[in-house]
Amino acid sequence: MSKCSKCNKVVSKKSPGIQCSKCSKWIHAACASITNDQLAALYSTEAVDWKCRACAATVKPKRTSIILPDADEDTDTEATATATKMQHSINEKFLVDMRREIRDLIRDEIQRSLKFYSDKIDDYEEQIEKYEVKIKSLTSHQTDLNNKYKNIQMKYDLLEQKMNSIEQLHFNNRLEICGIQLNEKEDPMAVTKQICEKLKLNAEDIMAAQTKISRAPAAKKRNPPTVLVTLREGRRDGWMESSRAATLTNAELAREGGRIFLREALTPATSFLLWKAKTELRESNMYKFVWCKNGVVLIRKSENDKIQSVRSVSDIEKFKNDGKPKPAC
Repeated sequence: MSKCSKCNKVVSKKSPGIQCSKCSKWIHAACASITNDQLAALYSTEAVDWKCRACAATVKPKRTSIILPDADEDTDTEATATATKMQHSINEKFLVDMRREIRDLIRDEIQRSLKFYSDKIDDYEEQIEKYEVKIKSLTSHQTDLNNKYKNIQMKYDLLEQKMNSIEQLHFNNRLEICGIQLNEKEDPMAVTKQICEKLKLNAEDIMAAQTKISRAPAAKKRNPPTVLVTLREGRRDGWMESSRAATLTNAELAREGGRIFLREALTPATSFLLWKAKTELRESNMYKFVWCKNGVVLIRKSENDKIQSVRSVSDIEKFKNDGKPKPAC
């Protein structure tokens, strides 16, 4: 088999070439820069004289032998190219159709999903509207109940105050002797008469005298017991004034202890209210003066401030929170 003198590869129909008419060496058409059409033209021309570059100076013509490419192979190549183009076209069409189908499927799925969630949202909004109506109804009902409770609580406080006021009326002729050191078996009437003598009062004013029993636990009984004295009607204020004018101590009665003083007799409710007011208002330095007069607990921030009354425990909370105080009666 002939080989190309330039690339040393076989010259064949797949790699056509031409033979030099001078040196008879073969060379590929591609290696000689000759196209297939030029190669066919050289073959069909009689007395062709083609020389390689090395023998180009030789002028003696010689029949040149040429190996042409296989015509069927060119036809097959064209058919293959055509088939390839058709296959590409089919593939492209298939891809386009597939993209379209996928796009349609995705669009349909998205629309179904949006429709589903849209319906769900509508259901939720409907339920929310129902709940909002119920909440408004419950809120309104709760407001009514709160108002009713406040009214009931207010009526209860007023009723309790009235009952305490009525009960306090029975204490208008009573007073308490505080700070006196009593023995367990000592007669409170005798002690009351001793105090009456020291204050230069009339002993006939005394109707009854008894030791007041405290209901507080033993751990809280820090002060000595008090003596509850019942006087004739209209005599209590005179005793109170005499008590304020004179300073009476246990030493004057040959007893141990500090000062003895007289105060109004209070109902348990008023006594508790006075204690609570002293504990939460005076001891917290919010109000300097806390006392009781005619069964009413009174408070005052300073000597120049207005006197205000405390009727209930809720009043104490209002004073603590800077609420509007009630004017003194």
